[in-house]
Amino acid sequence: MQQKEEIFWPEKSLISSLLDKKFAGRYNGIKRFKMIDLDKIEPSNFIEAEILEDLKAGRAKEVITRCPPEPSGYWHIGHCKAWTIDFETAIKFGGYTYLRMDDTNPSREQGEFAESYLEDLKWLGYTPKAMIFASEAYFEKIYQIAEQMILDGWAYVDELTQEEQLKQKGTLTSPGQNSPYRDRPAEESLKLFREMRAGKFPDGSLTLRAKIDMEHPNILMRDPIMYKISREHHYKTGDKWCIYPIYDFAHPMEDALEGVTYSLCDITFRVHRELYEWFIDHGWKKPFPPKQREFSALNLENVLLGKRYLKALVNSGKVMGWDDPRFLTIVGMKRRGYTATGVKNFIKSCGVVVSESNIPFNALEYYIREDLNKVATRAMVVLDPLKVVITNWEEGKSEEIEIDNNPNDENAGKHKGLFGREIYIEREDFALNPPPKYNRLVEGGIVRLKGSYIIRCNEVVYKHNGEIDYLKCEYLPNTKSGQENCNMKVKGTIHFVAKENAFDCIIRNFKNLVKDEYLWPNKALAQGIALDEILEENSLVETKAKAEKFLLSAKPFDKFQFMRKGYFTLDKDSTPDNYIFNSTISLKDSFKR
Repeated sequence: MQQKEEIFWPEKSLISSLLDKKFAGRYNGIKRFKMIDLDKIEPSNFIEAEILEDLKAGRAKEVITRCPPEPSGYWHIGHCKAWTIDFETAIKFGGYTYLRMDDTNPSREQGEFAESYLEDLKWLGYTPKAMIFASEAYFEKIYQIAEQMILDGWAYVDELTQEEQLKQKGTLTSPGQNSPYRDRPAEESLKLFREMRAGKFPDGSLTLRAKIDMEHPNILMRDPIMYKISREHHYKTGDKWCIYPIYDFAHPMEDALEGVTYSLCDITFRVHRELYEWFIDHGWKKPFPPKQREFSALNLENVLLGKRYLKALVNSGKVMGWDDPRFLTIVGMKRRGYTATGVKNFIKSCGVVVSESNIPFNALEYYIREDLNKVATRAMVVLDPLKVVITNWEEGKSEEIEIDNNPNDENAGKHKGLFGREIYIEREDFALNPPPKYNRLVEGGIVRLKGSYIIRCNEVVYKHNGEIDYLKCEYLPNTKSGQENCNMKVKGTIHFVAKENAFDCIIRNFKNLVKDEYLWPNKALAQGIALDEILEENSLVETKAKAEKFLLSAKPFDKFQFMRKGYFTLDKDSTPDNYIFNSTISLKDSFKR
């Protein structure tokens, strides 16, 4: 079809003209791509193999990826997989990654979410080349591309309602029907499109559609909508626009305008690739267009993901917010005490493949536990205290002991603890009727206190109701840990906290948010099961504990191994008068790598 009008294409990139000057270099011909020796790169997956082949053949000049969230909710572990692949792929080939707000749907988007993403990437250890809002940087240019596609004969304004369009789409086994407005003259469609932008039509009355093929076997290719009329207030651009581009059109155009060379996404977008490439071919039409390539999504068993479900729980008040430690949002995992290294090591262990696989939750826990063991500071905390009186120790006297901050880190140092007349031990570390192979404290038996003396239990003191009140024990002189000439053998060692060195704290214990029988909670909800039905009862239980005063210097998100009990982190809700520790993960590992 003959072109009737030429739309202006600015010579300078929109990124150069609209964003910070530090981005202008690449678009003004200055090489920003880090030079690497391609012959030394060993691809570790099919995407890297294709990129390497493209670079060697000259089909690509550099590797630029993008992280394109819709700011409609906080990121979760599924996003971590996508962003890790985006950043790690670019880094391997000397390239970089943009953080782009794909904010084309104002009814769902909020600035609160957009502002959180830079912090999330920082926590993961990644720094984007730039943070870009598509609404500010690209909306005008995308609109111009749409006008040009009308003039080129590849788009038209349709007056059918979306319900009528849906009926005419056909099915997987039957072709669709052309809209009666499909062949209207380009000049007429262009006039109507400009009037749509000017606000002359009510919401939903007109749409701009791509002119492809209503008999195409891929239903997405049957004249998809490119623009709709919607007078939703936009969190970034206000009421400047009353028409908005649809994701399938906006996304490839944003990639192209940004200079992205590889648009990496999960396998659910595989069916969209054909449409992505059609819009690139008919809308962008420039050398070195972006390539879309897909990898398998993260299928983690027994985990509730999906922004609409998490948002429903947040709005219901049944959780503490988007950063609830039971959520696998990034802010939730951070608050729970997970490490970014552990999360990324887990994601890398899943590989970059196309085939779907189901991953047990304890596989994630394995990598979190593995990293925490390296970085968490050791401390003694008694979660279920039982008082012990050392009858042969002088009242008011205390003695310092040394505790390794982390035996796996020679630079971690030590901190001071105390031993005194009254101490607390775990209630489970004493048994009146011990099971076989029980190597802890029994009446008349001995046990070693971590970093301190061996003690013997001589008497159990009971309350009026028959419950144990406290234990009377004696310490054995010349048995302190590390003391020379101590030849006494003891099978069991337990931790403790001295009364003079103890303060009260709150422990938040968590169960999985979802009942064990719901391996795939998102599928259950999609099938009509109520959200309340899949939730585990009492998934959060608070208890009181005795902690050594060394932990009074802890800051929110500091990570600790409470000896013999598990990993914990100080919660952000803590105050100087009320320390709250979140249970991160147990010490035991049931996962076989």
